[in-house]
Amino acid sequence: MNRWLQSFPYFFREALLDMRENRAVAALTIVTTTISLIFFGALWIVQVNVSDLIGNWRERFQVEVFLKNEISPAEKEAIRSAVLRYEAVERVAERTSDDALRKFREQLGSNAGVLDGLGEAFLPSSYLVILRPGWRTMVNIESLMAQVRVMPGVERLRNDLAWLRRLEGAIQLIRLAMWTISALLGLGVLFIIANTIRLTLFARRDDIAIMHLVGATDGFIRTPYITEGVLCGACGGGAAYASLMLLYYAFFLPVLSGFSVEGFIVQPGGWHLGVLLVGVGAGLGFVGSAATVSHYLRKQRE
Repeated sequence: MNRWLQSFPYFFREALLDMRENRAVAALTIVTTTISLIFFGALWIVQVNVSDLIGNWRERFQVEVFLKNEISPAEKEAIRSAVLRYEAVERVAERTSDDALRKFREQLGSNAGVLDGLGEAFLPSSYLVILRPGWRTMVNIESLMAQVRVMPGVERLRNDLAWLRRLEGAIQLIRLAMWTISALLGLGVLFIIANTIRLTLFARRDDIAIMHLVGATDGFIRTPYITEGVLCGACGGGAAYASLMLLYYAFFLPVLSGFSVEGFIVQPGGWHLGVLLVGVGAGLGFVGSAATVSHYLRKQRE
């Protein structure tokens, strides 16, 4: 290991020399890798932000239990006690008919006059059920609703469970699309890097043959080309991250400033995305170059 570390500056210089001598091919490889990783990074950003949006909405999720007009005080208290005994429930807030009417008038604003003459108690009273953070899952919500729906004195329930279910289905579809497209793009990057290294090996085949004759090991011959593949992939990842940040701050951020969801801000990915893209690019470069060089050296021995 120490000998390898001592020799690494030589391997690194050789990789840079190969990239300079074949600058057109290396540039094409980096550009192709950059474009592929831009798509990957964009899909990752979309998936992360949709997940955060659903999580933000879920944390503010409430179930409203509308009570019958003829409900007795005993039935009302029984409903409240039963709901509070449920482990996922944090608290229960009562909304009287007057409270409901007042909020309805606020929502109507200047058109609130249409409610005049309807009386003060035409809207039913209700309980707002607030779930504990971390417990607002589909399973807990559906379990709670199944129990409350059949209680005496309950008229109906209001919730956004259908929308939550649709959004969670959408994020699963986005994740599937992300991994499928990423796999296809990854194969394309592997193919490009592998062909770049293959061209480099072909151009230096005489040098490699001489190194074999003087006793150089396969590891010593292989490392500069693997380093070149890693550098091309890492440069592509870094360029992809820089391109995404430029697009976000120069174009998308001004556009998104006019659209907002309470408690939610679209995130560009931060340094985590940069590490991910550089790591993925370097990893693809390593796999593509290592496979190509190993295959070439094996053929040489045969």
